[in-house]
Amino acid sequence: MLKISNETKVALLAIAAIAVGIWGFKFLKGQNMLTFSKDFYVRYDNVQDLRVSAPVFIRGLQVGSVKKVSIDPKDGQSIIVVLNVEGGFDVPKDAMAVITSPSFMGGRAIELEYDRVCTNDCAQSGDFLQGTSRSFLEGMITPAELDVYTDRLRKGLTINIDSLAKANPESFAGTLEALDNSLKNIEALTYRLDRLMAASERGLTATINNTAALTGSLATNKDQISSIMRNLDTLSLQLKDAGFDQSAHKATTTLDTLTQRLSDLRRTLATTERTLSSVDTLAQNLLHGKGTANKLLTDEVLAEDLERTLRHTQLLIQDLRLNPKRYTTVKLKVFGKNKTKGYETPFNDPIYTMEADSLERLFSKRLRENQPDN
Repeated sequence: MLKISNETKVALLAIAAIAVGIWGFKFLKGQNMLTFSKDFYVRYDNVQDLRVSAPVFIRGLQVGSVKKVSIDPKDGQSIIVVLNVEGGFDVPKDAMAVITSPSFMGGRAIELEYDRVCTNDCAQSGDFLQGTSRSFLEGMITPAELDVYTDRLRKGLTINIDSLAKANPESFAGTLEALDNSLKNIEALTYRLDRLMAASERGLTATINNTAALTGSLATNKDQISSIMRNLDTLSLQLKDAGFDQSAHKATTTLDTLTQRLSDLRRTLATTERTLSSVDTLAQNLLHGKGTANKLLTDEVLAEDLERTLRHTQLLIQDLRLNPKRYTTVKLKVFGKNKTKGYETPFNDPIYTMEADSLERLFSKRLRENQPDN
């Protein structure tokens, strides 16, 4: 049996993946590599935003797609479009490749138009076809249909206007009369505006004369006005030389600083008052037996329990220091008895002696406290 290595399997899988990827890319562009197709070339002066993968139709049936759009390198102006058409469709050599717009979405397509079936003169792959283009409206409606629609619209409008005039002539005459009345009203309005301007002419003239008199009075008393302005200027200079503005500025600065200091002092006093209130609250809680801190201060049982726990902890630390293997070595009893030594009281250890003395003193103290007074 033939044995295929892993490297060969990976290579075959990679080749298959690449082939499927190329086929899928071509398929998305409208080119099916698994079927036979023909390439036709068309020359255009303007492709009107025609793009690669645009559909190619024959009487509304898509038979291919645009494969390539490029400029002719010979003249650098005309554009060569390559059409990929399925092999099952025969196209005459004199067929016309028309660029059109099949929908309102604005996409461009190519329509292959011909009026006969080819026999011996069918276009082969690589042949050039004739090319032209249509506008958006021509692509949606043929010229013959457009003429029919415009004739129908013109006849419809003519019939509607004539029927309206014949059916209701008084209404049409009334419309003209209303229009004539509107023009008369506009004329009367302009006449009234003219009279209003004529009546207001005297008032406008008086206003202009008063303005002229005021300006003349100012011109007559300009020397006195100039003298007043000079006196004001002299007064301002004297105030400046006397340092009045500087003194006012210093006084304002001092007042601002004093106000700021008073504000800071007020905030400090408020903070101090809140702190004293908190301290007083804490002291009251301690006096009335509230909280854990008061229990630590007044509960003798809790104090004794804490002291006992501390002593046990000290003994545990002492045993850990004297017998570390007891806590770091795990012994399993498989056969026989466990020969692990039991606990031995460390009479000779200084820590044990200090603990025993402390306990003896504590016992003596409590014994004296419990004896009745003579």
